[in-house]
Amino acid sequence: MLNINFYQTLIKRFVLFKVKVKVMETNMNLNEIGNRKPFTVPENYFEQFADQFETQISIKPLSPIKLLRPWLYMAAMFMGVFFMAKIAFTVYNDNKLAATENYELYVMSQLNDVENLDYSEPIENENSKK
Repeated sequence: MLNINFYQTLIKRFVLFKVKVKVMETNMNLNEIGNRKPFTVPENYFEQFADQFETQISIKPLSPIKLLRPWLYMAAMFMGVFFMAKIAFTVYNDNKLAATENYELYVMSQLNDVENLDYSEPIENENSKK
């Protein structure tokens, strides 16, 4: 089993070898390059720079659609949140109502007919008195 350091040194040596071969292929040395500057600036670049910059950042008229687009996106987002909350609230209330009905059906199924009549009579008597 070889050590990880062995692979790292092997890779470093390979890279150095590749660099040496590339330098030998180009046969360039600093004496041949001299003081020559490899980069140049286009003529009148700095004189024209201010004008070009000003035209690029000048205020351009925007269409009303581009001005209203972020507001429309925000309104659509809030409407989506509102409808999702409404759906969640409706489902919660339906589940709550179903649980209440299920409880009432369970209680009624546990009573016999006589107790069932006794359970429903007081409600009927109270409604008839009013």
